[in-house]
Amino acid sequence: MLEPLDKKAAEKRLLELLKTRAFRDGIEVTLASGKKSNFYIDGRKVTLHPEGILLVSRLMEARLRPLGLTAVGGPTMGADPIAAGISLVSQLEGAPLRAFLVRKEPKGHGVGSMIAGELGEGDRVAVVEDTMTTGGSLLKAVRAVEEVGAKVEKVLVIVDRLDPDGDQVRKSLPFESLFTVRDLRGEGPGA
Repeated sequence: MLEPLDKKAAEKRLLELLKTRAFRDGIEVTLASGKKSNFYIDGRKVTLHPEGILLVSRLMEARLRPLGLTAVGGPTMGADPIAAGISLVSQLEGAPLRAFLVRKEPKGHGVGSMIAGELGEGDRVAVVEDTMTTGGSLLKAVRAVEEVGAKVEKVLVIVDRLDPDGDQVRKSLPFESLFTVRDLRGEGPGA
């Protein structure tokens, strides 16, 4: 069992880590979606950092625990450390969730599965990711999960970039984010 989570303190510290380690504003980048942007969020700078992954995992696990899920996962690579971290924290909290990953392409050998890990008919899952722009990788992961007979109960990301092209995910799925780009820019609640 872990020490009780001080949600406000954990959110404040995670936001600080995101701002200092992952967020770059006023730069020109091309995103995975192919879109151009004037800011970049490298979630792995936080999810591959020891304190960062602990905070992400604890905050996300606390949001997911009341849902009675059986598994958590998402699109590789952004979801890889998050799913593993949440799975570990869930075990320590006494409500274990299995982790799974969704490949970009079906495996070229073996059974050719899109899913790595144990996931199947009747599983109730959360699909997680570090950031969302258009939601394309999230939608692909949701389809892969549904194809094996599992039900997506929640889509949870660390940061929503608030791109209008992500509206389909926000409106059609049970979507939440820990933060938005406004929070990283200091424009969010309590800024």
